[in-house]
Amino acid sequence: RSRYHLLLRTTKRLLSMPETLPSKLTIPGGYEAVFDCCKRRFFIAPSFEIYNGVAGLFDYGPVMTAMKANFVGEWRRHFVINESMVEIETTAVTPEEVFKTSGHVEKFADVMTRDKKTGECFRVDKLLEEYCDKKLNDPKVKLSDDEKRRLQEVHVTADGKPPNELWEIMKELAVKSPKGNELEEPFPFNLMFATQIGPDGHAAGYLRPELAQGIFMNFKRILEFNNNKMPIAGACIGAAYRNEIAPRGGLARVREFHLAEIEHFVDPDNKNHPRYSSVVDCEFYLWPRGLQEELKEPVVMKIGDAVKDGIIANETLAYFVARTGLFLKKIGARYLRFRQHRSKEMAHYACDCWDAELLTAAGWLECVGIADRSCFDLEHHARRTKVDLNARETLKQPIDKEILERKIQKAPFSKTFKQASKKVEAYLMEALTDCDCEELDKKLTADGESTLDIDGEKYVLKREMIVFKKVMKRIQDRVYTPNVIEPSFGIGRILWSILEQNFAVRGDQKVEKGTAQRCYFTLPAVLAPFKAMICPLMGKEFMMAHVYDIAQQLSAAGITFKVDDSTNATVGKRYARTDELAIPFTITVDHKTEEDQTVTVRERDSMEQVRMPKSELAGTIIQFSLHNITWEDVTKKYPKQEQKEEGK
Repeated sequence: RSRYHLLLRTTKRLLSMPETLPSKLTIPGGYEAVFDCCKRRFFIAPSFEIYNGVAGLFDYGPVMTAMKANFVGEWRRHFVINESMVEIETTAVTPEEVFKTSGHVEKFADVMTRDKKTGECFRVDKLLEEYCDKKLNDPKVKLSDDEKRRLQEVHVTADGKPPNELWEIMKELAVKSPKGNELEEPFPFNLMFATQIGPDGHAAGYLRPELAQGIFMNFKRILEFNNNKMPIAGACIGAAYRNEIAPRGGLARVREFHLAEIEHFVDPDNKNHPRYSSVVDCEFYLWPRGLQEELKEPVVMKIGDAVKDGIIANETLAYFVARTGLFLKKIGARYLRFRQHRSKEMAHYACDCWDAELLTAAGWLECVGIADRSCFDLEHHARRTKVDLNARETLKQPIDKEILERKIQKAPFSKTFKQASKKVEAYLMEALTDCDCEELDKKLTADGESTLDIDGEKYVLKREMIVFKKVMKRIQDRVYTPNVIEPSFGIGRILWSILEQNFAVRGDQKVEKGTAQRCYFTLPAVLAPFKAMICPLMGKEFMMAHVYDIAQQLSAAGITFKVDDSTNATVGKRYARTDELAIPFTITVDHKTEEDQTVTVRERDSMEQVRMPKSELAGTIIQFSLHNITWEDVTKKYPKQEQKEEGK
């Protein structure tokens, strides 16, 4: 079979979509059953559990640690290697000055309220969303069409509204705390963890809430590493910290988490992408801001059409939307949509932003943010530090360009500013853009003076101290501040959402809330924590010798596996335990193995079994994990093994 046909089949599978998108995920036994299984099988554990734990902090057990490693490995292959990105690792402790310049100290906040009686804190937008959900889905509550529409509107638009508007909505809907108590007036709460750097306590800092600033700090080095060629992307994987108001939902909202971020630096005058043509026909559920404001549902749309119709701002942003969608589907996402941020909702640094949202039992959860950050960060850091963070392009043909010349009039300037002259001159010559200078020139002409705020100090600039003049200049090199397209992946959120979407139960058994017998996770092999479980039918010496031999083969091929040699348990029970760990293959060593060097291989989802030579195990598992073959291909190649299982 040709590589082309394999690729075509894989792409078709990844692009398959459900016919409709529900508002919440239906899980056998509910969210509690997933959490119970994950806690019982040590996917995760509440941190410091023997001390009663701390809300919003979780430890990863061996299963989730392996899943995270597989996620990171596939993410690197899909993005870093495929796109020739520069991956770096940066520090989490960040000086306060960096986040002041980026705007995080002032604006990185959620709106909070408190229960007046208990003091319990709530994030207001989530409180309103849950209130609207409850009212809209309660059959006992009779609502008029206008009341339904108002609740739907609040549910869609609560995120991003300022505290005063949220307070008016809370009063309008008479929203109370979950315990029925009155709530305080909302106020902004900064989500960053503050710290002190050094023993004297004079250097303030924060634990990073995102990875982006570390990449921006290294932009010049990244550009130089790429021989000063644009476009170029920096990538980073690491821990981030947010002091969440009300952590909940497993790994959905926690205070310490891992991100995988990309900062793709691009020419602001050319946001086309050389590989854009490879994704134009990819279809996804898109929810543009216009449909949200009209309270309409997401629609299936081709990426190419979304760009052509001006729904997605540019090719590079659209390319990363599509590549993100393909990646999420590859690692097991079944229900996925892309939601565009509304104008009032966007972060202070963004000019367009799309969230990749995955469906969970609690509703749709933002898992990846894909933002066009324009030149906000580089421009502000350059202005603050006086460091050149521009890119340069040698023009094929020199051009004559009108530029704004700035000329300091030394005598009145130095006489007025004295020792501060160099500081004020540097601000006027380097920190201000041409647009800033044009506005300043107008003010000086109209008022005769203008007050400059430089690092918190005020300086009065007079008309006679500076001259602005437009002149024509021959340009050999074009200098510009790159724009940034940023996909930011919340690893824990993605893994948790995919676990919920791939949770299943064998047979038609009745499942009670919080419990599920014969449960399993239908994770694709690429994400599964271990690719195989090796089970000896009995504990006989010759069988254990074969187990050891297979283990050596898999280990040498870099395939992760476990061994279940608890032969006091039936094979069916061991299969069930293996399924709970999302392991796609169980390899059983039996008496026949000694005779012909073959083993039984059982596939998790179908529970079908084939007989396969030991020597072909590693190659088959690798090809299956890479999506080069399917289980159907395996059953065509090897004879089926009929065996009745418990629960089948």
